[in-house]
Amino acid sequence: MVRYDSLTGLPNRTYFADLVQEALAERRKPGMVGFMVLDVDDFKHVNDMKGHVTGDRLLCAIAERVRRLAGDKVLAAHLMGDEFILFFPNDMNRRDLETRMRRVHEQLRGSYSLDGMTLQVSFSAGGVTVASDDFRLEEMQIRADLALFETKSRVKGGFTLFEQEMDARYVDRQKLKDDLRRALADDALSVAYQPMFVPDGSRIECCEALSRWTHPERGPVAPNVFIQIAEEMGIVSDITRFMIMRACADCAAWPAHMSVSVNLSVQDLRGTAIIDLVAEALDAAKLEPHRLHLEVTESCLMEDLVQVQAILQELRARGITIAIDDFGTGYSSLSYLDQLPLDLIKIDRSFVRNIGEDARRFKLLRGTVNLSRELGLRIVIEGVETQEQLALINKYQCADLVQGYVFAAPMSLAALRDRYENLARKPTEPRRRGRRVA
Repeated sequence: MVRYDSLTGLPNRTYFADLVQEALAERRKPGMVGFMVLDVDDFKHVNDMKGHVTGDRLLCAIAERVRRLAGDKVLAAHLMGDEFILFFPNDMNRRDLETRMRRVHEQLRGSYSLDGMTLQVSFSAGGVTVASDDFRLEEMQIRADLALFETKSRVKGGFTLFEQEMDARYVDRQKLKDDLRRALADDALSVAYQPMFVPDGSRIECCEALSRWTHPERGPVAPNVFIQIAEEMGIVSDITRFMIMRACADCAAWPAHMSVSVNLSVQDLRGTAIIDLVAEALDAAKLEPHRLHLEVTESCLMEDLVQVQAILQELRARGITIAIDDFGTGYSSLSYLDQLPLDLIKIDRSFVRNIGEDARRFKLLRGTVNLSRELGLRIVIEGVETQEQLALINKYQCADLVQGYVFAAPMSLAALRDRYENLARKPTEPRRRGRRVA
């Protein structure tokens, strides 16, 4: 019981370390050895959707396959959660050792049968090879974890072998984390706004607030980079607070028909603090609740749909407009339309790409629009970039609002003010309102 994991029967980390030391001590001459860490992809989703009992059974099934593949030539252990580690003490050159590690990784993925159900499982993996005399378990695990992080950053389900440059990238990333924390403390982030226009482009009805960070030495840092870092650090809700407070204050000075939209992260929906934050921001800005739109993506819904549903219902009951963003990029989009208290659906840019050349893709867009309108939802189509795309969308009246470079890129608050004031000065013609697509 002291040496083995009670769930899987594999050695625990402490006993694994002893076995590794024994294997190294038994070597008669130096050679190359390998170490690999394996992480079960989307294991939390299995627990949430199938239950923890099924999750435990899956871990046991994986452990059995690991044990079979390891045989008596590879040492394996189960760490806490969904991580497994393997040590390859074989006498072979670096290339052959890497080939064997990749083969084990490949053989582990695939179908796992549990009580009449079949689950398709993949693993993200990181590995390191080193001379046996230089092997230090703690150091090798750090390097393998860096390689694993690289795998997850590139493509989930892959295998990455550690390279020295990863150390430098890790140190650089840690510095960027410190700089981001300092930027938040110093209120150094800014906001850009991308307008959502009525389909003929004559009026802006809403603007999406987008966070921006200009590093004093590196210059602009891509939002997908610093938002991911903030999520890793657990401080993304600090960015959300800044964005909601600033967006509400800015929107209060816009024409009364214009609203502002702010994205929420999965961390924002893990508790009810977001409800108090929204109330505080609206009160401070004296902004009508319906002029604040909150956007959630399907990734926000996969952790705890019941809790997210309750939070969104409370926000909507207070008059906030709720939108689902990037619709169509997840796994269960249609069910969310029925289960969630939504007012607006933002159809992802992937539905718009090549609609002029791909009739099937355009049919899919129109079908999605029809379904959404049947459910009483307003429709924003994102990523409209060309006049040809816009003409098709308008011809079949697919959108209530259009967001994309065909009308405007994200812009500063001052540029936005110039844009809506210029539009207000132009004479307008009567517009037909959107109707259901045939």
